[in-house]
Amino acid sequence: MATPDAQPTDRPAGGSDAGERDGRIDPDRPSLTRSDERLLSYLADVGADYQAFVAGNTGLYDDHVESRLTALEDAGLVERVSGEAVYRITDAGRDALRDDCPCWSD
Repeated sequence: MATPDAQPTDRPAGGSDAGERDGRIDPDRPSLTRSDERLLSYLADVGADYQAFVAGNTGLYDDHVESRLTALEDAGLVERVSGEAVYRITDAGRDALRDDCPCWSD
């Protein structure tokens, strides 16, 4: 069974939006999960933080935070600040967060 977290929030369930071109998803626009939004919002608020603190302060499991931060880093939305697991949001991450805000659910 798919978890609600796995649902992208940048596209409505049954229609097209600005992220689609000719019925296709725009590959340049990332699909953020609710966890991604939570992580990006947290990092936008605090600046930079250790992965363990990000997990503790967002209420998400550490393993999940690690996998999502890795995916967000691969997408260029967060970056490591040091050799340790300290992350901060990038300008692209702020843009993705801002673009997704109207699509968020409670």
